[in-house]
Amino acid sequence: MTTTGARLKLLLVEDSPADVYLVREVLRSEGLELDIEVANDGESAIRILDRVDDSSAAPLNLLLLDLNIPRQNGNCVLERLRQSPMCGTIPVVMMSSSDSPRDRQRAFDLGVTEYFRKPSSLAEFKKLGTLIRRLCPQDVVA
Repeated sequence: MTTTGARLKLLLVEDSPADVYLVREVLRSEGLELDIEVANDGESAIRILDRVDDSSAAPLNLLLLDLNIPRQNGNCVLERLRQSPMCGTIPVVMMSSSDSPRDRQRAFDLGVTEYFRKPSSLAEFKKLGTLIRRLCPQDVVA
């Protein structure tokens, strides 16, 4: 993914400013110093993937992807990502308020690494930090 000492680049695709804030707080509280780029809809996320594939942007190391986003849902973004020559194999955490077995199965069929159901409390949301730490290379995060 990255070399020792480099910071991971995280693409966060999330349309809720409150959830973007929570993710940032979780990462901070876990001591995970990541370069975060935020896309608030699917089309913006796909444009970022296009930039990365055209080598005009730094490669991505991790994708946090909300399922229910406007202008191309999370599944469409995931399909596009898995076709990417530059970042098609990176870990993807699908975040959703949906606990539907169908939504979960569809995400795994498309190649999601983990499915994280968005909780209603900050304490439960902090479990996302543990999940991200597990997916990050040990030589990059303290």
